[in-house]
Amino acid sequence: MGIFSRSKSASGSNRKKRFYQKIWIKVLLVILILGAATGGWAMYKTGTTLSKISTKDGFFSSLWKSIPGVPSGQLQGQNQGQINVLLLGMRGSNMPGGGLLADSIMVAAIRPQENKVALISVPRDLYVQDPGSSSQSKINAINALYEGKDDGKGMEMMKQVVSDVTGLQMHYVVRIDFKGFTELIDKLGGVDVYLDQPFSEPKQFEGEEAANFSLPAGKNHLDGSKALFFTRARYASSDFERAKRQQQVLIALKDKMLSIGTLSDFGKVNNILNILGDDVRADMDASEMKKFFDLANNLHDPQIKQKVFDTSSEGLLNASKADTPDGKTYILLPAGGNYDKIREACRNIFQ
Repeated sequence: MGIFSRSKSASGSNRKKRFYQKIWIKVLLVILILGAATGGWAMYKTGTTLSKISTKDGFFSSLWKSIPGVPSGQLQGQNQGQINVLLLGMRGSNMPGGGLLADSIMVAAIRPQENKVALISVPRDLYVQDPGSSSQSKINAINALYEGKDDGKGMEMMKQVVSDVTGLQMHYVVRIDFKGFTELIDKLGGVDVYLDQPFSEPKQFEGEEAANFSLPAGKNHLDGSKALFFTRARYASSDFERAKRQQQVLIALKDKMLSIGTLSDFGKVNNILNILGDDVRADMDASEMKKFFDLANNLHDPQIKQKVFDTSSEGLLNASKADTPDGKTYILLPAGGNYDKIREACRNIFQ
């Protein structure tokens, strides 16, 4: 009787133990499923955001290669020690006044191992050969000429032309329009620029709620609209001076992103990109975008070199006129009749 009671008691205890084990297994499964769902949703959001910006591949390919642990190689140019990124700024496809013309053409040459960055501005009036054609155009028109043929085609042709001019292989291209630029600055809370002298553009922005746009000497905090006017202004100065201001704002933008910790949080970067949406395009996949984020995070107060090609004695360009259907048009040509000196300057930019 005693043996039977003990056996019955032990059996009940074992059933009770198995019951609680099943409960804990179910709870654990629910926790794992919720965790996977949360992480999967975050990954899905990141993948769709980056794929919307990319001209390179679809969502699932981008998502797979952006998963930690999935090998995807290095960024283009990284093995050679220098990554060249073409940066294009334009009005936007739905805006009047040549929405797909490249108002800003800049090369960012990055040497991660040396902690160095060079910003090289190419003026929009440089007269170049149209890719695959016998005709010539101003370089700012190349994107507009080819973009209508295929999404991203204009960006690819701009890479080809700028590579030919500078002698530097353009590994990547990033394009942002006026709306995206304004939203980016505003999302970061504005940027600070320092002026040695007061700045004024009295006529260019009449009708755009910025007639007689001006900034005082000293520190200026610019929101998105003011930063856009500051980087577009050229009537009272020149396209060359405008390129210098564009570089100044780009450096201020980098400083602001560092100061508020944006470049240390990929989630913040992804949220910003999601807001910018179709106003930003890049020919890199999600894994490459993530690698750029990591690269930027590892650059600590890099040495920055700046170059603007112009018509000064060291600017390597000459002003000229070209016959067009609209008559004589102002253009820029390379000094010496070829790009040799420009390529040499770009090749030795860090020396």
